[in-house]
Amino acid sequence: MKYADAHCHSNPIEGLGAREIARRFKKHGGWFIALVSLPPYHYGYTEPSIESYRKMIELLLSEAKNIREEGLEVRVLAGFHPAEVDEYFRRGVSLEKIYELAVKVFDLITSYHEKGLIDGIGEVGRQHYSTAPQRLVLSELIMIKALEYAKDHDMIVHLHLEQGGWTTVRSIEELIKLSGISKDKVFLHHVDYETSKWAETLGFWYTIPAKHRMLKKTLSEKHRRRVLVESDFIDDPRRPGVSSYPWDIPLRINELINEGVIEESYVEKIMTDYVRKAYLL
Repeated sequence: MKYADAHCHSNPIEGLGAREIARRFKKHGGWFIALVSLPPYHYGYTEPSIESYRKMIELLLSEAKNIREEGLEVRVLAGFHPAEVDEYFRRGVSLEKIYELAVKVFDLITSYHEKGLIDGIGEVGRQHYSTAPQRLVLSELIMIKALEYAKDHDMIVHLHLEQGGWTTVRSIEELIKLSGISKDKVFLHHVDYETSKWAETLGFWYTIPAKHRMLKKTLSEKHRRRVLVESDFIDDPRRPGVSSYPWDIPLRINELINEGVIEESYVEKIMTDYVRKAYLL
């Protein structure tokens, strides 16, 4: 059996780094990782500047190279996480300046995409935790701008959102009309069961965390054709296993196979066919 991680982070400064992650995942049958950037300050680039994001992207590309050298396929996404809105505002940066920085970051990401080095934007979206209304609105404005860039430059986008079920998915369906981007390019990341159900119904790709209960409830519904599985590993030794490890994916999937919840043939579709279709491999 081969296994894919549809959304994973690495941190070679503080954590294992992509090479070690890839080695461990490969030992458990891993063949693909969607590698997503962390905020620059996670790597020690603390200044809220475009130069910090340039360094972040260069580090991300180095990490992707390490994954490829270990024999795995990879897709690379860099973004402007909604948590960055709150962090920079806390430091005294105005909302207007944060928005201007985000737009510059999307210009930078686009320049790397045009060179064939980056595949998409991620993460962008809305906070899933309580924050000031104006910062939530700003995060949504940034997300809309990211969708516009992704549409204009044929990139995929990973969205970080609240878990609002129908409301969340319908709101994204309306927002993508503003940019004209195809649903096939938009991934709803780390969704709960109710949100996954509506993402499936309304035709979005979505990633579910590698947790036994979530996998069992979702994958027992054999009609699902847009589902992907993620670790959302953040590679932070201070928070080990949050949200899970990439190698938890085969572990949890094999548990479900042994329990008779799912068949190997369906797992193969999710872990290879759907991944190849979603990420255009």
